[in-house]
Amino acid sequence: MSKEELIKLLKEYKENKARLNIKLKELKNARIALNKIDTDMSTTSSYGENQDIHSKNKISNKVLSKIEANDERRLELKEEISNLEEIVKELRDKVETVKDRLEGLKYKEREILIAYYVEGRTAEDIGNKLYFQLFNQTRSDRHIQRIVEKATQKMLKL
Repeated sequence: MSKEELIKLLKEYKENKARLNIKLKELKNARIALNKIDTDMSTTSSYGENQDIHSKNKISNKVLSKIEANDERRLELKEEISNLEEIVKELRDKVETVKDRLEGLKYKEREILIAYYVEGRTAEDIGNKLYFQLFNQTRSDRHIQRIVEKATQKMLKL
């Protein structure tokens, strides 16, 4: 993995994590809908079984049309589920790559790197506010840049 790819993954980490959660919920709902189609074979309406007696000389086959509609919907849902599973797999790979590499860092490095890349804070802001919150000291933006660079190199070596 190159440094540019790692930085891109870090910058997109929050977005990818949110997108992963959304896609997982969509996948769950699609699977529930697929199971519901399998169990839902009701063909009569609330009006009764002989509701279509006064039709205009049409032969209606409600059972067949319901089965065909269910088959079409089932095929659509299966295709949607397979597409969602591929998207979820890609997003999960991206999120877990970043998460695993961040776990390999020390606390200070991880917090500064997350603030810099994931949250998009400036080095000066991190040195004055975040570093002060963590250690009751301030650091220059050049010092924060060095910490970010060392932590990025450390993540690349993992």
